Amino acid sequence: MSCSLNRLHPRRLGALPGALLALTCLSHAFAQVDRNRFLIIPYGWLRFLIGFVLIAGGVALASYLYGRATKPGKAGNYAVTAVTHLFIWVVIILTLYPVINLLAVSFNRVNNLNQPPPREGWLLVRAGILPDPNNFSLVQYRTVLSETHLLPIQWVLLGLLLVAGLVLIALNLARRFSFEGRALERASKIAGWALILGAVALVISITNDQFYSINEQGQRVPSGSNRKVVLYIRNTLLVSGITGLFAVLISTTAGYAFARMRFEGRYGVLLAFIFVQMFPGFMALVAIFYLMSYLGLLNTFTGLILAYSGGAIAFASWIFKGYLESISPSLEEAAMVDGATRWGAFWRIILPISVPMLLFIFLLQFIGTYSEFILANTLLTGDDRWTIGIGLRAFTSGQFATQWGTLTASAVLGSLPILIIFYSFQNALTGQYQAGGVKG
Repeated sequence: MSCSLNRLHPRRLGALPGALLALTCLSHAFAQVDRNRFLIIPYGWLRFLIGFVLIAGGVALASYLYGRATKPGKAGNYAVTAVTHLFIWVVIILTLYPVINLLAVSFNRVNNLNQPPPREGWLLVRAGILPDPNNFSLVQYRTVLSETHLLPIQWVLLGLLLVAGLVLIALNLARRFSFEGRALERASKIAGWALILGAVALVISITNDQFYSINEQGQRVPSGSNRKVVLYIRNTLLVSGITGLFAVLISTTAGYAFARMRFEGRYGVLLAFIFVQMFPGFMALVAIFYLMSYLGLLNTFTGLILAYSGGAIAFASWIFKGYLESISPSLEEAAMVDGATRWGAFWRIILPISVPMLLFIFLLQFIGTYSEFILANTLLTGDDRWTIGIGLRAFTSGQFATQWGTLTASAVLGSLPILIIFYSFQNALTGQYQAGGVKG
């Protein structure tokens, strides 16, 4: 029997019978219409909405009954909490859907988005919402990395990073199961330093000469701009790492001076710092370009690092100043009573207890410059100096010539370092946001 929502409207049949009949009609599959590459389901959004309402009602009813059986006075709260959590999970899934789609395209054997979805199988796969598992392939990653040639020492460093990372994961799991001890702390410190030093050595050792293909005559041909993703990641890590170190060096001394010393013009400079933060950084793009051109620093990492570091002075110094004002000056006064100079108290007392905040400033600047595009695209011209943000543009050579498969594969590879760093130090990032804002 076919159902028509226009003929069988709830208002014509009565509220309850009409609603029941409408739900019955919606429970059956609508006629699926194929239009070119798209599978269109009429009233699909309505089906989803009604399905979500029914599921939420079932979850609320189950939670309410559970509350009546355990704590009758809180049965209503249980139902509301359960529905709220369900809604939050739906929002999280919808928010992460672009990431899922990005991963799906990167693991697709086709290097474009024009492939029609399958005619058979699960509805969500045929509609193109979920990826087709039959097209799963690593060909895009092999294409991106096909002209990358690592040296033996670099493979050793990669192995060291892998081992150190696995050791850190195992030690963190051991801490979760309440295993503590000096040996555990010592092993964690050694693995952490091995991971950091190995990553630094690997980043420094990669050069532009390692990206080439070999022609029929056996000669090396330099790779094109869309085959140097590893070099772009290396350039980005180098620039962002040095920029983060500069931000720490500048903010510690400037923030300490503003927090502990009283001098003429202190209040005016602090107001100027706040005033500068009101304007976006690209407003100074022309001035930065002219200055770097005058100094001969165009298409150099030095010019880009200096431009990034200059923009970090105001915010990082203000954050560190607020953090120092939450620390009692009696620590430094006691050290100076014992004979230490002000610099000695700063070096031996303030810096050791400020390591979490210094790590926060470093990571904040590192993450902020990792995917920056406008300034890097202005100052860097040669593809051997490009960062990952500029390098991804090489895959979009035309309006209808975008290499979507290799583009998404390169984006996934470029996001791995920042993803690892962020989740490794997320406690420092989340914990120090409040520490720097205790006092203004």
